[in-house]
Amino acid sequence: MEVVSINQGSDFLSEIPKPPVYLTDSAKVHYKHMAKELIKVKRLKEIHLPALESYASFRAIFEFACRKIREADQNEYGSGYFQTFKNGTVTQNSTWVNQMTAASKRLDEIFRQFGLDPASEKKLKSEIDPNQTSLFSRFEKSLNT
Repeated sequence: MEVVSINQGSDFLSEIPKPPVYLTDSAKVHYKHMAKELIKVKRLKEIHLPALESYASFRAIFEFACRKIREADQNEYGSGYFQTFKNGTVTQNSTWVNQMTAASKRLDEIFRQFGLDPASEKKLKSEIDPNQTSLFSRFEKSLNT
């Protein structure tokens, strides 16, 4: 595990947990990277690890599909995105586009769980610094003096 910060009395993780052995090598890289980022912004708890594993797996699938689309496109422009059947009458999205789209949807859901998109970030309750007083409290004190 890599220490990112010292955890002082909260249930947020302060060390990058070891990725599960069943993740692919690519998914393990994504797991470690995202864990580090989530720890920095204090959004990773032990209970979130299954969501982190899902993120890593779907990110690896997304990356793999993008690479396959690029490879196919280098051979024949557009072939990474569409496939035409042998009879030539039916053209549809390629398998890689379908995989990329499905992984992207799951990644969006996971990002919302961690507050990593603008809308869900606003919904998260920010931690209040106990040393910081509210504007109302300061105004009230000024009236009493």
